[in-house]
Amino acid sequence: MVPPKPPRFATARLLWRLGMVAIGIFLGSSLGGVLVPQKTAGPLEDLRPAISRLADPPGRPQTVLLLGLDGSQLKSQTPPAQVQLLLMARVHPGGGVEIIQIPTELSVLLPGQKQLQPISNLYGQGGVALVADVVAQLMANGGEPVPPDRYLLLSRGGLREVINRIGGLPFDIETPLRYQDKAGKLKIELDAGQQWLGGKELEQFLQFKGPDKGDGGRRQRQQRLLLPLADRLADAAVAPQLPALLSQMRAQLNTNLGHGELLSLLAAGLKDPDLIQLSRLPLSGDQAARRLDQIRAEPLLELWHQAQAPSANNPQVNVEGIEPISTNTAVERLQGAGLAAQASFLDAELMRPRTVILHGNGNNLKQAQAVRKALGLGELQRGPLSPGAGVQVLLGKDWQPSKP
Repeated sequence: MVPPKPPRFATARLLWRLGMVAIGIFLGSSLGGVLVPQKTAGPLEDLRPAISRLADPPGRPQTVLLLGLDGSQLKSQTPPAQVQLLLMARVHPGGGVEIIQIPTELSVLLPGQKQLQPISNLYGQGGVALVADVVAQLMANGGEPVPPDRYLLLSRGGLREVINRIGGLPFDIETPLRYQDKAGKLKIELDAGQQWLGGKELEQFLQFKGPDKGDGGRRQRQQRLLLPLADRLADAAVAPQLPALLSQMRAQLNTNLGHGELLSLLAAGLKDPDLIQLSRLPLSGDQAARRLDQIRAEPLLELWHQAQAPSANNPQVNVEGIEPISTNTAVERLQGAGLAAQASFLDAELMRPRTVILHGNGNNLKQAQAVRKALGLGELQRGPLSPGAGVQVLLGKDWQPSKP
């Protein structure tokens, strides 16, 4: 007996159900990874930033004295190379770096001597040990001096080689830099704009001496280089090469950091470059003998001795200008807009051509936009920020406090 054919509507219903099953399988395979996370191809550690996978962080905060010599090499030179860059840094295990710039023209009086001399000259007299002792005294803030845990010394030629080995550095030069010293065989020709700086170009950028006679302007340029350099070292294409790079550069470094220690500090300190905060020791107004301005330095050093890791979410707006009246006017304008604003501990060393509003990468961006709206001007840029700030305003010539 031949079974009867199913009705047409039954066949259609069967095909419809089969189609829905196929669609369900397709959607399940497509959306399953979204609704229910799939297993990663490797261990969860692979999802961390490349820089964090280099080494475990240090067990406690570590302080490092960073010195940059104005010379092509670390070997003895005649006359002795001077210190051009001097930073005290504290790296926190969970991420974040506190950095204090120490002006190299800051004058000190050594025991047994009668004349003041700038810190830049001390390396030629007593090496890193003498510089570290003087810095520890400067930062004691009335307490017992605490020497840095470690030090790292790099020549200008060594920095040039590092930059070349990592493939250069993306950087935006604000204005053209032109300078020539025939006697010193120095010629600087750098155009303005976004570009890749090789080791030679970066060296010229740091050597440039403008109308400020080099000191204050050089510090501003060092500040602007800090975050792009941190970003580049933490880049996924560069970070895995750092162990080999450090081994190759060992002859160019003078440090009491072991290879593993250096990787550990890099892994922690560059985990989030936006958590790098930067300040500087203030100088007195006496141009003949640039001593430490102890009164203005006190609140800054108090924060340093608290050793608190920088935070990504801070509502404070710090305003830095070169003239107190216009700075306070900007603070009042921001406070009137409901923002938690205060004048920075330190006045600006030089008048900037235009106002800049610093913030983190995504962090506090809305707050920075609110600051720009309240002031009616300001170019938004990424940090580094001063201690305790979520946004920092660097007032420029375009800020006219008399205007509403």
